[in-house]
Amino acid sequence: MAGGALLSLTFAFSAVPEGAIPSGQAIILWEIVWERVEGGTTQAVLRFIAPGIARDTGSIDAAAAMADIDWLCATHAVPLALLPAARAETYVVTIMDRAVARGEADAEATQYFGIYAITDGKCSPEDF
Repeated sequence: MAGGALLSLTFAFSAVPEGAIPSGQAIILWEIVWERVEGGTTQAVLRFIAPGIARDTGSIDAAAAMADIDWLCATHAVPLALLPAARAETYVVTIMDRAVARGEADAEATQYFGIYAITDGKCSPEDF
């Protein structure tokens, strides 16, 4: 991210069990990155690998992918927000069909994301 501080915490391939997510696809937590954004606020970016959204070989459409992102916010970003040292003003949940480095373009990759504030233990979608 240009001009921003970056702190990354990567987990060892934490898998979400197949069938647990609304679309039923298998998803792996790839990384969580905290970023300083314009105005000095912090955002936490939760990035997941979701091969089921691949445009040529996947079976998950955009509507199902967005339902998965809402679920991932509730099940992953909310618990993260409860940790005293892991708080952020916004939480970005991204699913991608393959690993793409943060901030890099990959024309072949399929990616979806949602931006949320977490208020009273619930995800509230934000405009972007």
